[in-house]
Amino acid sequence: MHEKGFRVSKVVLLYNRDRERSYRIFERLRSSLLSNEIEVVEDHREAEVAVVIGGDGTVLRAFHQVGSLPILGVKDGTFGTLLEFDSTQLDIIPEILREGEFWLERALTLEIIDSKLSLIALNEFLVRSGKLGKSSRLGLAIDDAPLGECICDGIIVATPTGSYAYSLAAGGPVLDPRCDNIAISYVAPWPPSLVPAVRSIVVPSSSVVEVWSTSPFLYVVADGLSPVRLRPPLRISRSRREAVFIRKSPDPTEFYKRMVKRMIPKTLTGILHYEKLRPAPAKSLNLDGADQ
Repeated sequence: MHEKGFRVSKVVLLYNRDRERSYRIFERLRSSLLSNEIEVVEDHREAEVAVVIGGDGTVLRAFHQVGSLPILGVKDGTFGTLLEFDSTQLDIIPEILREGEFWLERALTLEIIDSKLSLIALNEFLVRSGKLGKSSRLGLAIDDAPLGECICDGIIVATPTGSYAYSLAAGGPVLDPRCDNIAISYVAPWPPSLVPAVRSIVVPSSSVVEVWSTSPFLYVVADGLSPVRLRPPLRISRSRREAVFIRKSPDPTEFYKRMVKRMIPKTLTGILHYEKLRPAPAKSLNLDGADQ
């Protein structure tokens, strides 16, 4: 799954333009790369590596821009589970690139091929009703074997990379990056007492996932980007295109270390912040009028 890196001489730098801090990291890293004789180009087609500064959303947008160009992520976001480095490690990045002391991790992507266009997703496809804010009856089939229909807000079809994003929030499983699988989950199926027999399902990446509806069209959202309106049925399959990430180590357990480091502390911080802000319970009064 991991391949040894190569000596890098040209990179393109991409950053979250909505964050001033990302720009400061960009300037600092650009200066460091140039002083280490690594050329910074503006056109990604001339680069050997894309260095992306921001959060997971920035990485997803960068992937749709640079395609299969290896991505080195520098975290400047909330979770940043896709990004290998953080802002305290800027000084080591030029040397790692110059000497080729890194590993390449390839990640599968998904595609929907319509008569008019082709859509690619690194994280997931969300298929939902054409009416915003409305549930709809969606049908699901795996390799032409129907699983039935369900009233829900949508269906998520996720890669291992996307399994710990929107899919996880919808109750889907986390897939190890080494898995060659696709995770499928319903979003808010209704009524709760009659949820589908299989709330989430994991299938081989070679499977073709079909979603149909009685609606004349459905909205498809790839990686949280702008929705695209398509006519059902939709057929989702593995794409020949891959995403490539730069990792410091080929050790597969680094994925879990990154998950624990980036996600769990943020979750606990949110809980503690809520407890701090939550108002104290109202005092009750006894029959004598004294506070209890």
